[in-house]
Amino acid sequence: MSHALKTPKLAPPSAATPNEFTVKTAAEYQELLTKLQDMPTLPVIAMKVNELIADPNATSTDIATILKQDQVLTAKILRLVNSSYYAVPGGVTDVQKALAFLGFNTVAQLVLSLSVFSMFSKFGDDSLTMKDFWMHALAVAVCSEGISKRWKIGKPEEAFTCGLLHDIGKLVIYEVDRERLSFILKKTRESKKGFIEVEREQDLLNHAYIGEMMATRWGLPQVVRQSIRYHHTEVSKMASILASTKKMIQVVRLANTVVVKNANVDGGAKTYGHSGDYSKGVVVAEMLEDLGLSIDDLSTIEKDLAKAMEKAGAFLNANA
Repeated sequence: MSHALKTPKLAPPSAATPNEFTVKTAAEYQELLTKLQDMPTLPVIAMKVNELIADPNATSTDIATILKQDQVLTAKILRLVNSSYYAVPGGVTDVQKALAFLGFNTVAQLVLSLSVFSMFSKFGDDSLTMKDFWMHALAVAVCSEGISKRWKIGKPEEAFTCGLLHDIGKLVIYEVDRERLSFILKKTRESKKGFIEVEREQDLLNHAYIGEMMATRWGLPQVVRQSIRYHHTEVSKMASILASTKKMIQVVRLANTVVVKNANVDGGAKTYGHSGDYSKGVVVAEMLEDLGLSIDDLSTIEKDLAKAMEKAGAFLNANA
């Protein structure tokens, strides 16, 4: 069953040309927030799995039972589990065996991530497709997972999910305010700036904030919500964020910057996708220092990312 979103009815396009954009008034902000409330909730299967992730008493049998209710999602999970990315010896033919090899948390996070992405069918314009966006999200996911594994920061499967969903706000903007998304993408291409830079210059609710709002509406775990909200933010001195959550936010922030850096060199987008961020992806010292890493570690991160992306092709077709 497809859970692709039905685009809310929008007001007629304004008279603004593609080079202009009227700063949103308070009333228009409220209209946008109302449209966000009209967005669909997560598919039932994803909601149940989300509850299991938060339940310390949940078992592999619980998640296997839930997945049996959705054969399409089960097929996607098995296709991923049998891909070269996970390299399960001999492959698996049922969810119970997949759980035995990969563990409850990894499979649960995959289900949650794929369910969120299955709600969106399109993104961007002719110059930035859903495939571009999906590749970028995947690259940030595997980079986040790689950093988490190599330096033992948080849970790798959680890092993967946080990385995969970090830019979900851009997909939401496409659904509720397509004209605005086209304007931002045009500006980022012309100015070679980051997506969030243009949002700040135009005094717009940014994609990170909007993404967190949707993640909260969907009841996603706190670490996922905050990684979405703060993946462009230096959070080391923010007392309102738990120390354990800070580390994951910092991992995703670093991973996103590394991916943007590599995507925006000649031919890089073919490997790492694109998300409408045309900045140079500068990794500043604090991004490494906050995680106890050095400049030499950056080279290791990039090499690990390149190897992981070679194995991750199966994910690109996961929502087909």
